[in-house]
Amino acid sequence: MIKAYKIKRATIKDVARAAGVSIATVSRVINGNYYVSPRIEEKVQQAIAESGYVPNSVARSLKSNTTYLIGFIVSDISNFMLMSIARSIENVIRDNGYNLLVCSTENDEELERKYIDALVSRNISGIVLHSTGKLEEYITQVSQHVPIALVYRHVEHSGFIGDTIDTDARQASYDMTRHLIDSGHKRIGMLNGYMQFSTSRDRWRGFCSAMEEAGLPVNEKYIANGDFTEADGYTGTLRMMSQNPPPTALIGMNTAVTVGAMKYLQEAGISIPEDVSVVCYGEVENSELMKISPTRVPQFPSDLGSKVGELILDRIKNPGRSNREIIFGAKIIPGNSVAPPPNN
Repeated sequence: MIKAYKIKRATIKDVARAAGVSIATVSRVINGNYYVSPRIEEKVQQAIAESGYVPNSVARSLKSNTTYLIGFIVSDISNFMLMSIARSIENVIRDNGYNLLVCSTENDEELERKYIDALVSRNISGIVLHSTGKLEEYITQVSQHVPIALVYRHVEHSGFIGDTIDTDARQASYDMTRHLIDSGHKRIGMLNGYMQFSTSRDRWRGFCSAMEEAGLPVNEKYIANGDFTEADGYTGTLRMMSQNPPPTALIGMNTAVTVGAMKYLQEAGISIPEDVSVVCYGEVENSELMKISPTRVPQFPSDLGSKVGELILDRIKNPGRSNREIIFGAKIIPGNSVAPPPNN
């Protein structure tokens, strides 16, 4: 018969006894809410390390009325950009005693509402949101009670309280389109998101501005809208390249749709850039190892994630501050995926 052993966890009393201080002093060192001399703090930290004491997060949450949890609600947990942002947020908030909880909505507004409700009911400290774009009024109501920071997708309701961090999608879209036009392209396809997303609307406006400026028509046959997924990029490219004549260039308005487009083109035996040029809004992971490295405008997910981590922590501490919007600039990085259009 195997004997069961009960493991005894060290308590705050054990730490206080080992350090020769009061329980209140140990609590002050753990929470960092009152001054403790460096000599005493060092003794307490040494006692904590030697005893293996782990603070009771539940008790800490009840006492301070916060869970020290920040929720990150994303549209697609498999999206490379969003997971890069999550890693950077976590790096920032972890150093401040918070943990990150990630939820994926698959762009379903009912799931989004469900996750928001669940996080709020658990007294979440703050929410970082990549919205479905369908619950603006509800999100606005929640923002008046819970600290919120938005990533990429804006809430355009006047009553929203919170912060927004984004890249200059309209300028990026304009620059990518202009780059293709300057390379000689007139039939340009666009793989974009649904117009419920503020990001899709911004990218559409930049694209249309560049086309109109060049005196070129926007052909609906060369436009594909979806959920910004790899599958959407694949099927949208299939449909556009089946047109007669097909586009000579494609703009993928995020990394996932661009990867989907490139997969279809490879399977169909359509060469980049000899048969069709491709540009991407975002970074294709490990593109430096690929034969084709897309010309692109980066979205800086790591930098953006670090900044949104700072914003949500600041808003948790200062919930009454005014709204902030931080926009990262757009800059084209040349690859080898653009060439003059073929003679067709």
